[in-house]
Amino acid sequence: MTEVLGVSVGASAVRMARPDLRLHTSGERELDFRHDTVDTQRDRAEELAAETIGVVLAQNYGDRGVEATGVAYRDQQQFGDIQQAMSVQRLHNYRLVPEARAALAYLEASGEIGDFGTIALYDLGSSGLTISVVDRATGDVLLAERTTDISGSDFDRLICDNQLAKQGVDLQNSVGVEEFTTRCRIAKEQLSTSGAVCLPGESGVILISRESFEALVTVPIEYSARLVRDVITRSPQRVDALFLVGGGARIPLVEAILRSWTGLPVVTPAEPESVAAKGAALLATPVRDAPAPTAPPVLRNGPATSSGAQALSGAPEWLSPEPVDRSVTSKRKIRGAALVAGGLAAVAALGLTLGYGGSEDSTSAPADSEQPLTTAPPSTSRTSTTTLPPSTTVEAPAPAPAPVETYEAPAYERPAPAPAPPPPPPPLIPGLPDFQLPQIQLPPPPVFELPRF
Repeated sequence: MTEVLGVSVGASAVRMARPDLRLHTSGERELDFRHDTVDTQRDRAEELAAETIGVVLAQNYGDRGVEATGVAYRDQQQFGDIQQAMSVQRLHNYRLVPEARAALAYLEASGEIGDFGTIALYDLGSSGLTISVVDRATGDVLLAERTTDISGSDFDRLICDNQLAKQGVDLQNSVGVEEFTTRCRIAKEQLSTSGAVCLPGESGVILISRESFEALVTVPIEYSARLVRDVITRSPQRVDALFLVGGGARIPLVEAILRSWTGLPVVTPAEPESVAAKGAALLATPVRDAPAPTAPPVLRNGPATSSGAQALSGAPEWLSPEPVDRSVTSKRKIRGAALVAGGLAAVAALGLTLGYGGSEDSTSAPADSEQPLTTAPPSTSRTSTTTLPPSTTVEAPAPAPAPVETYEAPAYERPAPAPAPPPPPPPLIPGLPDFQLPQIQLPPPPVFELPRF
């Protein structure tokens, strides 16, 4: 008996599903799944998923062996990350399928899709929200949009901040913060079916009701409803129903708000967090003698991804960017190279002109050389030739001793006295002809002596 394995890679957990076909009492086959969940904690989700798949494939359950593995991926970035992680584990018998197509496959097999034609998927997980419009007839994703402004991790932090503020506790230890946040996530999950939750722990007691939790998350959920309405408005086909998948779909307030904002039938499948893993298991097909990749895969009709791991040609077209005309690009590169080469040639010619364009006076032979240096007259390209005596060896002159620099204080010179000012010009009487008046020298005044008593 052979089995298939379906895997979905989330930010907080890696989920695995195995189909279990059993006969119903009426004689019809009933589709059921066996589930396994591995929390990522501090590990990278893609690496943990590859290690877990390797362990599962290495196990032997008698005659039950896993013949095929399907792995659901979220976007192009995760597509390359999963490929790298699987290559490190030397695993090649697997298929990568988009999460939207995996969800559609499960909804078809379970019959929950009903008679709807074009559906919208609201996938709220720990790392973000993905909204996709899928054509049921072709399986193509007509429109997709993802945001990290709302996520399950944001809901956990809202609960954590609320509880810490109520208790007046400031957790400084990172271990205590991680433990407290984990219990907040558990409280969020329990509030989907309970009216209130009380979780004691070393870092404090978490006590919160569903009403308090809904008051914290109403604004971000309404924000996501606006995004859903915008995507549905821009869809090239009319959307018939909205399906909620992912762990966030278990929150009752999500379904209520989306139904009132969109006006569409809203369906939440059973165990919405495992829909992608179940669909990946249904789409898994064996890969025989798949060669190990020796180089990073190349994205079809698009540039390399930022992480260095690109998608293979099996990636869906709706995730690939617009095609690029390679001929135009190569022509631009050739023209650019020609312009750069011309610029370098001009710079080189200018450098030659500046380096050798000095005057004859600035170039002279050293005084201690054995033979004079003869330079050619100035021209476009100047060369210098040195005439050596007819001898097989030329002895270099002994180096001259380095000059010794001395410093002498400048002698102070007393400035010369300023010359005497010239005598003033003789006075002139306005209105009369110019003539020189005789200079009259008055006698000194007489000296009077007072009588002494």
